[in-house]
Amino acid sequence: MRLPFLLVTFGALVLAACGDDATGPAPPNLVGAYDGTWTVTVEGSGLETTTEDCAGTVSITEQSGGAFQGAFSQAASENCDAASGSVTGTVTSDGGVSLLLGASGGGGPGFEESTGCTILSADDRYVGSWADGTLSFDTSLTAECPESGSTPVTWTFAFAGS
Repeated sequence: MRLPFLLVTFGALVLAACGDDATGPAPPNLVGAYDGTWTVTVEGSGLETTTEDCAGTVSITEQSGGAFQGAFSQAASENCDAASGSVTGTVTSDGGVSLLLGASGGGGPGFEESTGCTILSADDRYVGSWADGTLSFDTSLTAECPESGSTPVTWTFAFAGS
C-alpha cells in the first residue's frame, strides 16, 4: 500500500521540478544610468562613409520582469544636436534587448524634415544586448537624399554605455 503512494508523490515532485525549470532564469536588472556614446554612421554606394560620435546617457528607471522604461539624452556639441526622450523596451534572460525611443521633436517626419531625405525603409526598434554592465543597441534606416542623387543612403544609429 505504501509503494503506490510513494510513486505518486515522487511523480508529483518530478513534475513540479520540471515546471520550475521551464520558467528559466529571470532577466537581468537593467535599472541604472548608462553613460556612453551615440554613434551615427552614414554610408552609401560611391559615397564617403561618415561617422559622428555624441556623448549621451540612457537611464532605465523602472523594470518589471523583462519590461523596462526610462529616458535618454544626447548632449549638444559641435557635430551633435541636443536630444532627449523616453525609452521603453524588453530584456530577455540572456541579455537581449529590444527597445523604442520616443524623441522630443523626432520620429520619421522629423528626420525627413531636418535632412531633406525621403525614408525608403526603416527598422522601428533598436536591438542589442546587455552584458557585464554594458548596454548597447542599434537600428538603421535607408533613405534617398538630395545630395546623393538616386543613391540610397544607410544611416545607422547606435548607443553603447556602462
